[in-house]
Amino acid sequence: MGFKGVDWYSGLIGFVFVGSLSVMVAQILFIQSLCLWVFGLVFGGVFCFDGLSLYLILLSILLCVSLLFWWESVSFVSGIMIGLSLVFSLFCYCCVNALWFWVFYEMSIIPLLVLLVLESPYSERYVASWYFLGYVVFTSLPMLLCFCYLALGAGSFDLRVWGFSTSVTSLFISVVLSIMFITKIPLFPFHVWLPIVHAEASSPVSVCLSGYVMKLGILGVCRFCSQVLPDLVFSPYYLLVCLFFASLFFFSASRELDGKRWLAFLSLCHILIAAGCLCVGSCSLGGVSFLYCLGHGMSAGVTFLFLWLSYEVSGTRNLFLLKSAVSGSLLLRVLACFCLCTVCSLPVTIQFFCEVLFLWEAFFKNSLFGVVLFVYLFLGGLIPLFLVGVILSRHWDINYSGRCVFSGLASIGVLVFWSFALFLVA
Repeated sequence: MGFKGVDWYSGLIGFVFVGSLSVMVAQILFIQSLCLWVFGLVFGGVFCFDGLSLYLILLSILLCVSLLFWWESVSFVSGIMIGLSLVFSLFCYCCVNALWFWVFYEMSIIPLLVLLVLESPYSERYVASWYFLGYVVFTSLPMLLCFCYLALGAGSFDLRVWGFSTSVTSLFISVVLSIMFITKIPLFPFHVWLPIVHAEASSPVSVCLSGYVMKLGILGVCRFCSQVLPDLVFSPYYLLVCLFFASLFFFSASRELDGKRWLAFLSLCHILIAAGCLCVGSCSLGGVSFLYCLGHGMSAGVTFLFLWLSYEVSGTRNLFLLKSAVSGSLLLRVLACFCLCTVCSLPVTIQFFCEVLFLWEAFFKNSLFGVVLFVYLFLGGLIPLFLVGVILSRHWDINYSGRCVFSGLASIGVLVFWSFALFLVA
């Protein structure tokens, strides 16, 4: 009996030892294969780190840090989906392989579509999801076909070996591809989906959409359609048409009572500056466009976070009723003014310096175009200043408490600080 007992014990020890050794070997093989896969991606022509990716990576990291303060107010599903979207967006920024770029590009958008359907608390989320699906996702397969055609002509999916092609078919495919990216930015006439989606999406999804998803369209245009810029895509005539309709968006925003739709219209108007920098065509303004994207994403993200905090306190999305959420605290009033100042592109935000450089180049090319742009930028700063005046007048006495208030204040404070401090390191 004792022998049997020893035999059972030794068998158990042997089973545990062999099992542990097998698991260890499997882990070593998995880590080795993962390292080889990552090594092959980095040094095999898939990833390339440049200045454009630096600005966008910094934007996604700052938005991720700010959203971490809200982890108690976000469900587990939302946290996983937003984390996946952020990770795939980081891969997309550095990717120079057309096939992998398409994979990372779509995978950074699809989790937000899933959250729009599953996590949105609003009744019209299904209508908004159809708009999102129609304008954004249905263009994914044609985009892949365009990538395959251009890669077939170049002999590789590596963007660094794609040369300038003078064939009519290649130019036509590049223009079609640029239109697909414009739907993601979005610019006129593909702008309809953004205010509708923002109105029905949850606040974290809105932060991601205006924070970095809109910038993926600018990135795609620069990566794949540079040979048709600025002559065919962001031509001066198209930019003037966009400026005209964006001016109408300013008036729509001035009449809007829904805070999220109000900010969505302003995001549509301001992202046109990044496209305008590419329209001017100066070599120095290529990086300025993405530097403006960095500032635009941070200003939109911090303002959506502030609106989220205001909704949690007041329970309403009406801008005039939201005043009651900030009137009882001097700190909240100051933060609200700082958030709106980032939207106004006031000094010393990054957007201010980018707009000055863009205006200088526009006046240098055409004085009439410079005057139109000056009026447009003036309107872009005037609309948020109206709301600043409303916030600073006639206050109520309201007390604040709760975990969401303090975490929200910390989250907003991080983005506000970097919005006004990034010009020192940019």
